[in-house]
Amino acid sequence: MRIFALSDIHIDYQENLRWVEAISDTDYVRDVLILAGDVSHDRDLCAQALECVRRKFARVFFVPGNHDLWLRSDESGDSLQKCTELLDRCRQLDVHTQPRCLTDTSTRIWIVPLFAWYVRPEEDPHESLFVPKQGEDPHLGMWVDNRAIRWPSFDGFKTAAAYFLAQNQDLPQTDDTAVVISFSHFVPRPELIFPTFAELESLGIVPVDPQPRFNFSRVAGCHSLECLIRQLRSQVHIYGHQHRNRQRHIDGITYLSHCLGYPRERAHGKIPKNLQQPLLVWDTDAGGRVLSCSGGER
Repeated sequence: MRIFALSDIHIDYQENLRWVEAISDTDYVRDVLILAGDVSHDRDLCAQALECVRRKFARVFFVPGNHDLWLRSDESGDSLQKCTELLDRCRQLDVHTQPRCLTDTSTRIWIVPLFAWYVRPEEDPHESLFVPKQGEDPHLGMWVDNRAIRWPSFDGFKTAAAYFLAQNQDLPQTDDTAVVISFSHFVPRPELIFPTFAELESLGIVPVDPQPRFNFSRVAGCHSLECLIRQLRSQVHIYGHQHRNRQRHIDGITYLSHCLGYPRERAHGKIPKNLQQPLLVWDTDAGGRVLSCSGGER
C-alpha cells in the first residue's frame, strides 16, 4: 500500500482536467489518495473529478477547499449548504471525509481529514495567521471569496473557522505505535506561508512579489488547526490552499504541500512545470514514509 497527496487541482482549467484524467488507471489501484481541497467551484466538474480519481485509487480521502464552496451570482442558497451537498456526494462516491484506520502487515495508519477555514485578523487577531505586509490592501479587493462565499448565520460560533473546526468529531485516540497522517485544505501555521531561499533557488524564482497589494496571510488558515494536529500526534500533515509546493519539518511534524495549481503558475515556475503525479507520502514496500516535494524518495 502506498499513500499519495495532491491538492488544488482546479479542473475548471482544461489543462488541469486533462492532467487528472491522465493519471494512470493501473499504477495506483492498491493505493490511497489524499486530496486536500479545491477541485472545482462547479458541482458537476467537482463530482466528475472525484469519480475519476476514485476509479484510479483503492481509496480517496477529501476535504473541501474554499473554491469548492464558491457560489455564482445566479445560484441560490449559501456556501454551508453547498458544503453539505458536496459531502453527501462524497458518501455516494465512497470518498472518505472522516478518519479511517488503514492497516498494513505491521502498522496501523490513520488518515485524518480536518475541516477548517481561515480567520482574518479583524475577526480574531489571536486565531489569524496574519503577518503585516507593507503596502497591502487590507480589504483584499482581489479576493474572490469576498464575492463568491456566502455564509448563513453561524449561531454560537464566532467565525466560519470555529464552526468547521467544531465539525472534527470523533478524532482517533492514538499512541506511539500508530502512524497518523492528517490533512486540511487550509494552512495550520504561519511558518509554512513564506518560502526559504533554498526553495526559491530550487524553482529558479527571483524573489520579487508579483502581487504587492495582496497579503495571503490574511486568509491562510488559523492557529486552532495546528492545535488539532498536535492533539492527534500527527507525524505528517498535508495542506493546500497557497499553491506552493513545500516540505517542512517543524517540532516533530513533517508538513507537505503538493498542489497542481493554475497553469500560469506552472508556466511561470511558481509550481514545478514538470509535475507528473501525486506526491508519494508513504510506501509499505520502502519500509515507511517516503517524503519529497519533487517526487523522489528520502
